[in-house]
Formats: sequence, C-alpha cells, structure tokens
Amino acid sequence: MVRMARMSTKKLGELLIEAGLIDPAKLEEALKQQKTSGERLGETLIRLGGVTERDIARTVATQFALPYLAVSQYFIPKEILALLPSQELKDHQCMPLDRFGNLLAVAIAGPVDPAAMERMEKGSGCEIFLYVSTASEIEGALAKSYPAIVKGEEES
Repeated sequence: MVRMARMSTKKLGELLIEAGLIDPAKLEEALKQQKTSGERLGETLIRLGGVTERDIARTVATQFALPYLAVSQYFIPKEILALLPSQELKDHQCMPLDRFGNLLAVAIAGPVDPAAMERMEKGSGCEIFLYVSTASEIEGALAKSYPAIVKGEEES
C-alpha cells in the first residue's frame, strides 16, 4: 500500500517560515485569504507572491518525507502510460513515471486520495511509490501524454 504518513508534525506554513521562504505576516495574510477563497494554502501563497510552485512542492515533499521530482525532465515510456486510466490521473493530479519490477513510481501534485491510490495499485498490479511534483509539471505531462483528456474529450 502507498506510504502516506506525514513525517513532520509541523504544518506547511511553519515549514515555509523555517525555510525562510515566507514570514509570519505573509502566512497570516494567506490564511485569511484562504478561508474566503477555498484554495489550498500553497495556492494562496503562490498567488500572493513570494513563493513559487516549486517551493511549495519541495516543502510538501519535506513534510511527508517523499522525494521531489521535476516531471518535465523525465521521459515516460508509453507502456507506463497504459498502466493507469488517464482520467483518474487528471482527477488526482498525478502521473505514472516508471516501473521497477512490482513498484510503480507516480508523481503527485494534489492531495493524496488513499482510495484512488488503492484503485491505481489494484489496476496496475503494482505497489505505488510517490514522488512530489508541481501541478504545472503534472498538467504539462498529462497534456503531452494524453492530449484528449486535457481538451475534455473522452478516452478512446
């Protein structure tokens, strides 16, 4: 089963402050705006400026003790793309990367949905190992690998 344990007891905002990426005032402002916008904290901080999508992804990777990977710099074999339904990948902001025996490497940008990960494990017949990436990297890889789902068309 997918390892999803939170390795740090600290929240995302605390980790960003410790890393010197934001100050407490920026966090407070973002938390206030997040309540009204409904965005995730990282999205709000990116929109407010001062941190990048990559800063957020790397901090989330630290928070969950998962490796960070820039998907755009990774070649994804076609046989790997066939292992998982493209619509589920789009829905859960993830991308299969490679297979090593019974282990399937998957990059994820959004929150981890344990039920979706379990379906992916059953569907692929592999244990999933997660990497953290940015939403734009995942979206770019999905657009390149599955152009029909990005355009809103059904899978053929």
